Amino acid sequence: MSWKHRKGPDMAISPADGSYDIAVLGAGPAGLSAAAAAAAQGSRVVLIDAAPRPGGQYWRHRAGEDRLPAPLRAALEAVTFLPSHAIWHIERTDSGFTIHALPDREIDCRTVVVATGAYDRQLPFPGWTLPGVFTAGGVQALLKGQGVVAGNRIAVAGTGPFLLPVAAGLAEAGGQVVGVFEAGRPTAFLRHPLALSRNVSKIFEGAGYLRRLRRYRIPFSTRTTVVQAHGTESVTGVTVARLDSNWTIVSKRRIDCDTVAVGYGFTPQTEIPRQLGCEMVVDADGSLCGQGR
Repeated sequence: MSWKHRKGPDMAISPADGSYDIAVLGAGPAGLSAAAAAAAQGSRVVLIDAAPRPGGQYWRHRAGEDRLPAPLRAALEAVTFLPSHAIWHIERTDSGFTIHALPDREIDCRTVVVATGAYDRQLPFPGWTLPGVFTAGGVQALLKGQGVVAGNRIAVAGTGPFLLPVAAGLAEAGGQVVGVFEAGRPTAFLRHPLALSRNVSKIFEGAGYLRRLRRYRIPFSTRTTVVQAHGTESVTGVTVARLDSNWTIVSKRRIDCDTVAVGYGFTPQTEIPRQLGCEMVVDADGSLCGQGR
């Protein structure tokens, strides 16, 4: 059933019938945009996602909510949406591809667009397997998808701008964020005027999040990160280290908390491209990425 047959913000489902010109895998911002663009050109498009609602991690929402921009939703009226479908295998056929998805469905298409997103990159440290240690994305998924604050006293650590909305969201939902510990030095980009000019909107967005942190009196430290989680059955505190320009520890201190949200950026989900035999390359940050067809 296409999007125009939805009831409220959630969409009804019917069996996928026949074959499609294009199957888009992943209903995050990239997948939604790809599906809308393909449908606008007259292609018969099916959009498949493991989640029960569209939006991916960026527009994750609960039942009864609708966070998709109205123009985008309107552009997707002609797209068949299959939520709650976990893809476990894709095989090449004479006419294109057959996608095997749970629950027990096969979808035929001529072209596959992979938009499966990414997951948090992690750096292991002593205690990182204790209950109470989460990825930053996992903490945000709990908050946005279920309205659950992961803990009472939460340390947010790692590197990258994603730490800021995670901390701000937790604080606004009633969590006590004991600090945001950024391992890098975000102001380093000021030495690159071209990059600065191309990301003005992101700079203003980051400044907005920093204002929200100040509003909730959340400490924000650079060149600092969590290097150990303490506890036996669950987290009771963390060791936070001050780092020099080479990421060498110069000092340490302990902070009491019951939850740690850690993320060092993102790495692409490459399982499907690798299964399809796509050429893979190692990116500058060490991530494995797909290249070519």
